[in-house]
Amino acid sequence: MPEHDSSNLPNVSDWRPKFIREIREHAEADGLLQATHDILQRDNIIVTATGDVDTVRNHEGGLLFVGNHNKQFEFVALMDVLSQLGRTSMKNIVKFYVENQVTWGLGSIAADAVLPVYPRLLATDRKNKLNAELGSRLIYRKSLKNTTESKRLTDESLQAATVELCNDGVVNIFPCGSIVNNIEHPWRAGVGQIVSQIPTAAKERVLVVPYHADNINRVRLLAAVAVRGKGMLARPQYINLTMGRSQTAAEVVGSLPEQLQGDPKSITDALRHQYVTSLIRPS
Repeated sequence: MPEHDSSNLPNVSDWRPKFIREIREHAEADGLLQATHDILQRDNIIVTATGDVDTVRNHEGGLLFVGNHNKQFEFVALMDVLSQLGRTSMKNIVKFYVENQVTWGLGSIAADAVLPVYPRLLATDRKNKLNAELGSRLIYRKSLKNTTESKRLTDESLQAATVELCNDGVVNIFPCGSIVNNIEHPWRAGVGQIVSQIPTAAKERVLVVPYHADNINRVRLLAAVAVRGKGMLARPQYINLTMGRSQTAAEVVGSLPEQLQGDPKSITDALRHQYVTSLIRPS
């Protein structure tokens, strides 16, 4: 990660929700996952896990979590659950606009747990620049990359995710790449690219875990933190994280015709099918 340079970034050091800042501050002493669990417990925010939890608990290899991101804080619930399951670290794939935004936004400890990807929507050589990201284009105009550089940096992060999984680590990805409903929006091929890059011999040791975090209400969560900050204990806030049917990377790839087993888009489509069928109940 390049040395932090804040010269081209907005001067809003306190933009983060308080509990995110507290997690970041406690991470150095306790580790990011343990710090998350402790702070949520302190604020009476209780995260429980249901579904295919025992399979995940007993798995000794890499874990690739594929989850929803329509309420923004799903990754916090996942970190809490992972701490409860005895895991001590996780890499989270997150969209950023420029490289120096990572450390500026998270601090060095939390930034080490992030694998940043960069949207080509903001590439300097994009032909149509009058798009929904115009505000970010103006804010980060001195630090934006061209299409080739953005793809290179993103590919490096996806390769790092693959290495982490092959070393029995934990990686989380939100397959739509934005804060949207991942049932209603298309998935990007990044998650399929990660799985396709896992060597054949290692695919049996990597477990792909679809999950969905429910009952996340930003206002209630921040209110619980604010009340605790005044020395009072708010009513408990409950978040449930449901794990769908897990499959090894070998099983995911093996479900495809042989000619498609190395194709990231086809793998992504298979993972999306796995997600929908194992987590979404018919009404």
